[in-house]
Amino acid sequence: MTSVIFLAAALVVCQNASHVASDGTLVIDSSAARPNLGWQRYAMTSEDFVPGDRYLVRFRARVEGCGEKSHLYVLVRPKGSGDNGKDVASLSVKPTEGEWKDCEMRFEAGCETDYRLQFHGWNRLKAEVADLRIEKRTPLAFVPAKRGAEKSSAALANLPQGAAEFDVDAPRNATGPALDCADYGVSETNADNTAALRAAFADAKAKGASRLVLRRGRYALNTNSPLVLDGFSDFTFDGGGSVFVSYRHDGAFLSLRRAKRTRLVNFSLDWDWSREPLASIVKVKRVDSKSFDLEFADYTDFPDKNAAFTMLSAYDPKTRSVGVEDGVTRWLDMNRRPKDRLKKTWLDGRTVRVEATPDGLVVGRLYRLQHYYYHYNGFSFDDVEHLRLENVTVLSTPGHAFVMSGKSHHVAFDHVDIVPPKDDPKRVITCTADHFHIGQSRGFIKLENCEFSLGADDIMNMHDSTAFARRTGRRTVRTVHSWVMSTARKGDRIELRNGDYSPTGFFGTLVEAKRVPESRNDYDVTFAEDVPEETKDGFILFNWAFDTRNVIVRNCYFHDNRARALLILARDVTVENNVFRHQEMGAIKIETGYTYNHWSEGYGVSNVVIRGNLFDTVNPSGSYVAHRQRSIYTGIYLRTDPSQDTTDYPIISGILLENNRFRDSTGVVAYLSSVSNVVVRGNVMEDPTSRRKELPYRSQFFMTNARDVRIVDNVYRDSRNVQAPGVAYDPETCGGVVVEGNRIE
Repeated sequence: MTSVIFLAAALVVCQNASHVASDGTLVIDSSAARPNLGWQRYAMTSEDFVPGDRYLVRFRARVEGCGEKSHLYVLVRPKGSGDNGKDVASLSVKPTEGEWKDCEMRFEAGCETDYRLQFHGWNRLKAEVADLRIEKRTPLAFVPAKRGAEKSSAALANLPQGAAEFDVDAPRNATGPALDCADYGVSETNADNTAALRAAFADAKAKGASRLVLRRGRYALNTNSPLVLDGFSDFTFDGGGSVFVSYRHDGAFLSLRRAKRTRLVNFSLDWDWSREPLASIVKVKRVDSKSFDLEFADYTDFPDKNAAFTMLSAYDPKTRSVGVEDGVTRWLDMNRRPKDRLKKTWLDGRTVRVEATPDGLVVGRLYRLQHYYYHYNGFSFDDVEHLRLENVTVLSTPGHAFVMSGKSHHVAFDHVDIVPPKDDPKRVITCTADHFHIGQSRGFIKLENCEFSLGADDIMNMHDSTAFARRTGRRTVRTVHSWVMSTARKGDRIELRNGDYSPTGFFGTLVEAKRVPESRNDYDVTFAEDVPEETKDGFILFNWAFDTRNVIVRNCYFHDNRARALLILARDVTVENNVFRHQEMGAIKIETGYTYNHWSEGYGVSNVVIRGNLFDTVNPSGSYVAHRQRSIYTGIYLRTDPSQDTTDYPIISGILLENNRFRDSTGVVAYLSSVSNVVVRGNVMEDPTSRRKELPYRSQFFMTNARDVRIVDNVYRDSRNVQAPGVAYDPETCGGVVVEGNRIE
């Protein structure tokens, strides 16, 4: 390694609250500032990091907090960047109780030319940073694809098999009566059909009906309370091709609970856009340092002047969806109460001035403005068994389209679509959050022949939720920000993992999970057995009453959504013969992680097969990890805000990526981190379309903290848009790597 030592002269202080002492120590003291100071930048290195070079940063830090959640935040960010969108490394140093703490950061400088090490702080604090040392690390290893490369001779045994095939049981009630919703007063002429539908469902349950049918029509639902189907079994609801038009402000459209062998078929769900659009296309007409003007493109007089401006996403008029190279996403009224929303002044019926900094918005460009996000879901399924949805369409809904929780298992979607009505330019969004969110289940879930599109978040997020905890007594632990413990029940079998996901060997029987008064979802958890001592940083709790596994996603078309298509945090998964097109932030994310302050999801990932899919222009916005944009990502996150991290324990293992076609990748085909036992073979990469900014690693495969990865016999179609086809990996953290037979044709 070539060492570069930064001394006092190499640090630039950014404000009076910081200075560099004669011995080179950075001293920060903002204790006299106003309370709740917020973010402050105190110092940065005077020189930029070289793009593409790899660095190791070491220093000692001593931090004293002088306000709520005060901490020192060390990051690597372009000098001119105002947010964390292009950060390649970060480290949070919390108060150290007077002790010096040794700190270390490893990273690769991104493609920008002004990356610098920066020292920020949240709220008032006192901090010292000493013995700062920055070293260049060993360069990446690179194995290029070659013309005429011979086929690999590597032995590929014990390959992942993916999900086992399974059936979802049909209703077993051939002799039960068939009822007609019209007999209960359900009518197209009603201003609201909620009460009539409730009466029909209640009578169907009381009479043990085999099916409830609805004559084809368009039916209004205008009360806030949802339709709740609780305790149904061996039952079919057939909507007859009808459309439900909902305008509700509470709960899901339909909540199915504790149901067995149930079918929902032949109907659509929509929101009443004539009253209130879920999202709109706007053009930026003017910006200054404190405000910007938006013009609504599809309205001369926007119908709801009190609508929330939840978020803005750069919009591509050619694809009629979000996802633009170098486009920005801006959170506006997200999570704000109505009285705390940004100030807005209507200049005319279609133009509004927003009192906020523009932060990357460009005059003349189009953006999708969402008015809703996590609000009132389309369907919620809780503790359901053997559920089938067939020929069901979500045209739009303000929230997730489908949410699953509890101990649900054996669920099949067949020809279930999330698509807008045709030929209506105002309909620029379907669901305003995830398309299908699985927060807990017992697995055996199948999607076949479905089309999901134009949603505002991930297509399908499959996981179980976990909790981080620390030992508090012989048989007790206390969790940190863990809502999931509210779903735990006495007698549940709970495993404790170490803070790096390695096993402790402890499986305990839950006696009680009691919420800590006045806490943010912290719980005191008591077991029937003695809890082991902590040997690493805390514990992660896996509640094996839940187990999302055996998932099949086949012959589906996923396109033009915000965020990713599939988030795989499950075991035994098959993803085959699907089309992934124009996902804003990438096609597939395979991960597991926990945080202290947001979410903790996944029991690990294993036995995943991704086969025979087309990935077409995914991640057009250029979302990235460690500066590498990617189509497929594997990795973990630990402790802080969800971001890149690594662990030596193979919590993600057993992945087969074969015979897929990757068309017009924006960055690497796959970013493989914190994985073991991965095979990538027989995939074809073709990149006929140029980008505004061609990346040197376009269509490569990349590995870090990976073991036993074999990338063999993949084909690159010759393209001038790909500068260096092949495989790059970190030789310091990867082992058992086989790269053979990858060729250019």
